[in-house]
Amino acid sequence: MIDLHTHTLLSDGELLPSELVRRAEVKGYRAIAITDHVDSSNIDFVIPRIVRTCRILNKHWKIKSIPGVEITHPPIEEIKNLVKYARKNGAKIVVGHGESPVEPVLPGTNKAFIEAGVDILAHPGKISSSDVRLAKKKKVNLEITTR
Repeated sequence: MIDLHTHTLLSDGELLPSELVRRAEVKGYRAIAITDHVDSSNIDFVIPRIVRTCRILNKHWKIKSIPGVEITHPPIEEIKNLVKYARKNGAKIVVGHGESPVEPVLPGTNKAFIEAGVDILAHPGKISSSDVRLAKKKKVNLEITTR
């Protein structure tokens, strides 16, 4: 089993990155991506900490730790730049926080994340058929969720 969308206390999770990974290993996971919420206010703080922690844990534990981020609530015009910045600075998985029906995410966010080439569009909400087709073309994975 793998989980490519998790959060630690670096955003809205409750555990240290190492504890999150250890708990996943004990439960039999083979891999886990740490994808804490980021925007332009904290991306330069979060990524190096996750990258460093994953590098250390991968030396000592069997479970594969993958550094990543979930870009959340940015202005649509900044999405492409944030995705590029995340990849350039070591995020191996880039998740985009989509148009969840339970949060005030800007309309057009799903399409912008897909066009920017995120790995996963999380919380896509009532995604349009055209955005689904675009995601398939761009090889963007769509999260199945009730949020």
